[in-house]
Amino acid sequence: MRTRKARCGAWTAVALLALTGCAAGGDEVGPNGLPKQLVWSTYNVGTGTYNDLAAIANTLTAEEDVQVRLMTADTGIGRLAPLVNGTIDYSRAGDEYYYAFEGDYEYATAEWGPQDLRLVWAPLGNYGLLVREDSGIDTFADLKGKRFPNLTANTSINNKMEGFLNYGGLTGEDVQKVPIAYGEQLAGLESGQIDALYQNVVGSNINELASKVDVKWLTFDDPDTARYETWEELMPMATVGEVSDAPGVPEGETARVLEYTIPLTTMGSRDADEVYNLVKAMVDNFEHYETTTPDASQFSFEAVLKEPLVVPFHEGTVRYFEEQGAWTEELERKNNELIERGERMREAWPGILESSEPEELERNWTEWKKTELDAKGENDES
Repeated sequence: MRTRKARCGAWTAVALLALTGCAAGGDEVGPNGLPKQLVWSTYNVGTGTYNDLAAIANTLTAEEDVQVRLMTADTGIGRLAPLVNGTIDYSRAGDEYYYAFEGDYEYATAEWGPQDLRLVWAPLGNYGLLVREDSGIDTFADLKGKRFPNLTANTSINNKMEGFLNYGGLTGEDVQKVPIAYGEQLAGLESGQIDALYQNVVGSNINELASKVDVKWLTFDDPDTARYETWEELMPMATVGEVSDAPGVPEGETARVLEYTIPLTTMGSRDADEVYNLVKAMVDNFEHYETTTPDASQFSFEAVLKEPLVVPFHEGTVRYFEEQGAWTEELERKNNELIERGERMREAWPGILESSEPEELERNWTEWKKTELDAKGENDES
């Protein structure tokens, strides 16, 4: 478990790129080895995730003469589809990067299937379930019967929400699920449409809500492993972290919430020199944006995740880690295993797709992976 302070702050957003009529970065390359223009996708304006990228985008423009435009989307598919089809260059994505790599859930379709995604830079952050102070909800068990958000086209967060309920001894059957978009949650909590919301613990939108409504974060205080037994399946990339000095956390106290990465990702085919130079530019210019947002410090070379957990790092990032002495034989082995897993999935997918009826596809794909990948991995370890 890592402990850190979430500092309050704000950042003026860079120009927002509309969802239509945009194109990926141009071909012109500067002396720093980076294109003159890049397009990245991320969460909506006002979220901590967006604010982080806005700070980095402004820095790259000012210090490296690279124009970075941000495209926002409220759904996982909305953030990843432009990356896969070449409309944008990079995406700061939630767990959809993992599901798309695996071809799971909404990505187990003829239009998708497993994608050749790679991690570029993986800052860690904290995320949790926020409720009103006067809601009578003090623990996860108290969510029983409450109006609970069911986020539109957001399987990754909905899985985490199910994990939260499981921690409290509940399931999705024990709450009143309210369909709502990710970006609509704050207004929903304020108006009483929902009784809880899922969010980054920092961000201008959380600060604004906390200035109008007394709020608090539900906290994971019980170390009993039985409470977490479904988390490996629902959110294998997450752990518990501790935060303080965040909106909704009383002075001098802490809250135990989720900790995981919302990484900057790209396709495996992205030019390795470009990715290397982008990573180098973000590290070299870190001093220019490290204090601009509450989570910007998590982008430092020392703080970012370096272990490939569920998706491999890009070749360009690995090269940078190697130069800095931060890449070991064990990390190389794990990364190569994930690369091989991805190759095997993409090789097998057309056959599973061709032999499956649409309503059977996800089930057949899951069964193939359990038999051909997961079972083999367990046998190799034994």
